[in-house]
Amino acid sequence: MSSLRIRVSFKNYKDTDLEQKAQHIMQCMTGNANFTNPTPTLAEVQTCIDKYAIALGNVVDGSKQDTVIKNQTRVSLESLLHNLGLFVQLNSKDDEAIMLSSGFDLSKTPAPVGVLPKPANFSTGSSSIKGNVDLSVNPIKGASAYQFEYTETPVTDASNWHTVSSTTPWVTIPNLTSGKEYAFRVTGVGSDPTRVYSDVINKVAPF
Repeated sequence: MSSLRIRVSFKNYKDTDLEQKAQHIMQCMTGNANFTNPTPTLAEVQTCIDKYAIALGNVVDGSKQDTVIKNQTRVSLESLLHNLGLFVQLNSKDDEAIMLSSGFDLSKTPAPVGVLPKPANFSTGSSSIKGNVDLSVNPIKGASAYQFEYTETPVTDASNWHTVSSTTPWVTIPNLTSGKEYAFRVTGVGSDPTRVYSDVINKVAPF
């Protein structure tokens, strides 16, 4: 599936910029062999552009009613451009040059982040609260959460790792047995299910 998409939202355009953009699209679409018989028709779009241009002129030193009419006409124009953009998207054959020939702008959909890197600078804090261990790691780009894990030492293949999830790159593991040594590790959680863990660090839970 192509990552190229026609930008069909015009909410961030200033009023006059929207008129100019709409006119530019009309110029590019008129006679464009890539997009015959568009829906909505170019005549419909041009009629709305003309009404919008008149409404823009009327709001200069105009009344509140003129402003309301301008806003209503803008909504209609944005809707027509939105639908026209979708038509271009469906009839562009995923060809960037054909898309650009329409006068619409393009936006690329975010690509999947993929496997997150190995966490860096994983460390334990200096908590003096009995049984609590503070953990922190450098923020991982693309991580939506962090999975902190701990188990009693020594670590073996049969070790039972306990998990504490956090949306921040730090966490406090509470209620550990004071004086007992634990092993800790962390991994970032992203769109890819693969988990890459940090180096394991050991710490004795404080008394």
